[in-house]
Amino acid sequence: MPLGTLGILLCAAVFHSVWNLLLKQVKNKQLFLMWATLSNLLCFVALPFLPSIPKLIWPFVLFSSLVEAFYYISLAWAYHIGEFSLVYPIARGAAPVLLTVWTMLFLKEIPHIFGLLGISLIVVGLIIVGASSSWKTLISTKLNVSSIVIALFAATCISVYSTIDGVAVSRVNPLSYVIWILGLSALFASPFILLRNGTRLAVVELKEHWLRILVVGFLILLAYGTVLFAYSMGHISYVGSIREVSIVFGALMGWRFLGERFGLIRVIGAGFIFAGIAMIAILG
Repeated sequence: MPLGTLGILLCAAVFHSVWNLLLKQVKNKQLFLMWATLSNLLCFVALPFLPSIPKLIWPFVLFSSLVEAFYYISLAWAYHIGEFSLVYPIARGAAPVLLTVWTMLFLKEIPHIFGLLGISLIVVGLIIVGASSSWKTLISTKLNVSSIVIALFAATCISVYSTIDGVAVSRVNPLSYVIWILGLSALFASPFILLRNGTRLAVVELKEHWLRILVVGFLILLAYGTVLFAYSMGHISYVGSIREVSIVFGALMGWRFLGERFGLIRVIGAGFIFAGIAMIAILG
């Protein structure tokens, strides 16, 4: 993988971890995230000045937006019935594996043996870092099976829309594409979130956090737009795996700004992730 692409992905991971940090500090995460994604509709004013989406790409736009909406809904559902520290690593850790499967089956993108090994190291590291705060939950006999199933569904959504987007951005301007994707997925997911939380609470959330909402919305656009640009420069499976290093950055930010523990286990997990990234960058 070119070092330029790797640098772009590391920047995207930082953007992703920053907006997740800001999201983590609010109480009603579902409504906040709904407004943050809806704020990207403001970017529609820029579309007349950007290259238009070709007709052949619109099925990609609509299908990817719908799948991403299902991702938002399923992840919120999984967080509602299960523990964050169990759901998040499953959703993000399983996604690179599924993405590799889809790209091999449908795009004939066969990773190098060292690339596969690098992806495997990243996935192991993600699971270690993400689940390190709840090993007791992981080995408990009272695991919430429903939350695990829904988290795996969320991972499937991530892998599916990543595959679609990876194909689409090779044929369209990434900035135009990401504006449409984020805007439409927010419109698709918002009715479900509003139905569950109510419009009164939604209005309160917007009034209390409107500035943070705009910042997070911009960071979401910047983070995923950067990833889409990277998709056009390298293997989709490699890009989709390396972008998940944001979990490590997020854990570091939680330790630095929220007083959360990082600990030896997360250091080991981070070591696996960076070893996998190095393997992909040098030998993949």
